[in-house]
Amino acid sequence: MHKGILYTIGHSKHEYSFFESMLKKYDISYLLDVRSVPFSRFAETYNRDNIKSLLAESGITYKQMGKYFGARPQDEALYTSEHFLDFEKVRGSKLFLEGVENVILGLDKGNNVALMCTEKDPLDCHRAIMVSKGFLDAGINVNHILENGLLQTQLELEQRMLKKYYPDRDQLTLFNYETGIDESECIRNCYIKRNQEIGYHISEEE
Repeated sequence: MHKGILYTIGHSKHEYSFFESMLKKYDISYLLDVRSVPFSRFAETYNRDNIKSLLAESGITYKQMGKYFGARPQDEALYTSEHFLDFEKVRGSKLFLEGVENVILGLDKGNNVALMCTEKDPLDCHRAIMVSKGFLDAGINVNHILENGLLQTQLELEQRMLKKYYPDRDQLTLFNYETGIDESECIRNCYIKRNQEIGYHISEEE
């Protein structure tokens, strides 16, 4: 059992005072920035140097982890033949697994850790669809801090995806049974579909 708790949070365009209040609400001691490019033209408060300084004043340690968990890795082997990032390949990569191991060490020391990216809704962000799935696979429960300050677990997020991609699944129980499609397979398909929708495309402008 890990002593610390793993959270995620999206900075969006929140005022820093509100953002800080959410971190303090959940007693976050480490904030790990999982952006490949830790800068924002729309929310300059969250540019790397700015947020690192503000967090230090709040007693929170900032670490840039885009090397391990970023959505725009340089390794072209991690992209599909259609040139978008394959989240499953990333989760199996050496760097990603090293990152997971390092975070777990921090949790084991009793630190509450938050993974930060940009999007306010985790469903729209690789921090949930790519990174948090990797932690869930490693046996770590992940809690997403939502825009209203409430929490949604990764398992609850999976249920949101089921409702999004399989809205009639409750009415299709017999069909699913007959075709051998169980809920776990549906969830796997949800991750694949969401990956295709939000994964970085290698031809996109930086």
